[in-house]
Amino acid sequence: MYRHLAAKFASPSDLFLVHPLQLSRWLETAWAAAPNVPVIGTTPALAQLGSPTVIADFDMPEALLKTLEPGVNLARPGDFTPPGRQNTPLLWDHLIYAYLVESTGIYEILAKILTRIVRGETLGRLRPETLQWARVMEELLFRAQPNFSIAGLHSSLRRDGDCRRRNAYWRMFAFDLPHPMSASCGCAGGASGPCWKADVGNGVNTAFASRLNELFTQVWTGFENKANQVGANATDAQYVGLLAEALDDMLGNRRQGGLLAREELSFVAGLSLCHLTVEFDTPLVQDLQATATSPAERLAKLGERVGMTPAPRSRELFELAEPMSSLLWGIELGLFNPGAAPESLYLPNVPNGPPTTLNIEVNRIIDLWQSATGTRIKTTMPYASGVPAAPRPPAQPLRVPTPAPGPPALAAASTNGHRT
Repeated sequence: MYRHLAAKFASPSDLFLVHPLQLSRWLETAWAAAPNVPVIGTTPALAQLGSPTVIADFDMPEALLKTLEPGVNLARPGDFTPPGRQNTPLLWDHLIYAYLVESTGIYEILAKILTRIVRGETLGRLRPETLQWARVMEELLFRAQPNFSIAGLHSSLRRDGDCRRRNAYWRMFAFDLPHPMSASCGCAGGASGPCWKADVGNGVNTAFASRLNELFTQVWTGFENKANQVGANATDAQYVGLLAEALDDMLGNRRQGGLLAREELSFVAGLSLCHLTVEFDTPLVQDLQATATSPAERLAKLGERVGMTPAPRSRELFELAEPMSSLLWGIELGLFNPGAAPESLYLPNVPNGPPTTLNIEVNRIIDLWQSATGTRIKTTMPYASGVPAAPRPPAQPLRVPTPAPGPPALAAASTNGHRT
């Protein structure tokens, strides 16, 4: 979410130089502008949020909203731009984006770094830009948002942010985060289980993972057999469409009336700030000697500074987050339902033609998904072209190749107690 705004600055890390109140107000305008976002295909606007009126239901009156213009100045991040010159915000990423990014362990690592910054000087001398980063992160991620704001989810009924996010992930995907909740969490579980699973009833998409894996398996089989002239072609476009429709219905059931829309906006926005922190060699990354060539490497080096280790497959999780978000929005828009274009997931636009951008992207998603989750998708049919023979081995290794780690950060040379 905030990454889309950051991309408009000369340097994306300049976003952290914007006053946090302006960024909070920008989130309000992003919510209000959602009806103006171009719609993919013919699906009615906002249908994917569970209700065509959800934005208006929770939006501020327009006259009041105009008094809260964020005034983000792209040329001078510390200044205010008069109203009337704002860029229309983009629709936020899918909730799966927040889940995948948080699964890397980035939230806990950055929380530990922030704690060290605000409590003492154990991380060494930090440049002013890093302290501005710390203020933005503490204000927008670790403090209750302003009363009556669209992202203001904190209340006496749901005090803990970790629990709120885990509750949304569980309801929408039946996924738990791969790491335990922080010991500092004030939301303890009861006899019925963890706090984030309490009171959800039957409102959990327990079949999400199996349906998604089956969809990926069918799409991969379609990739394999798209050039078949003779023999079996095991992919049925109608069945692919039914699987996409099942996922669409499943996710839509959790969104009825606009449920989880505000939560999705808030969680995606927060995790996008975490992602942006390690997406480039930001001032924090430079100060903690964590410069590297990928978000996963930077996160690992930041974790080392505070004695923490990110998830083993962080690289795949970071690379998967944005394309997976786009795919699930497409599914919720009904683009791959029966009667739409389910075959577009694996077939080129013309027979035997080059793969489309969508084909390439979905193939990449499958690679990353099976590597990140350990669920094998790219297995071949038991026999080639339907002819009995020896069983064929898997089409490719389960995990994607991992780049060699970069050189260790250089430690500052010792002066042996003498001034230089």
